[in-house]
Amino acid sequence: MKIKFLVRTGPYSNQNVDTVYQLAKRAINRGHEVFIFLYEDGTLNVQARIKSLEERNIAQRIKELIQIGVKVGLCATCARFRGQEKEDVIEGAKFGGLGLLVKEMPDCDRFISFGY
Repeated sequence: MKIKFLVRTGPYSNQNVDTVYQLAKRAINRGHEVFIFLYEDGTLNVQARIKSLEERNIAQRIKELIQIGVKVGLCATCARFRGQEKEDVIEGAKFGGLGLLVKEMPDCDRFISFGY
């Protein structure tokens, strides 16, 4: 099964990215293909310099997902609007536009959106 997630919210403001992390991890472990697209404030979830001392480190969690086979893309326009450049995000997250999301959609079995 091919599962796609859209995340529109940033880290630490709600549980959206935590839920996506848990679902994606379980889906990969069960042999499914997973793609996460970060849009609007969602791009902040892959900020490489997150320094979370007491909380879970969201960027590290996303990096962990990439290492186990989850594909992660983010809207370059949204990221740049928020002051992020390619060197500011974790390794493995792919900069693109909405075209990157659209490219992933035709063969999608499940699409789940997390937003406001």
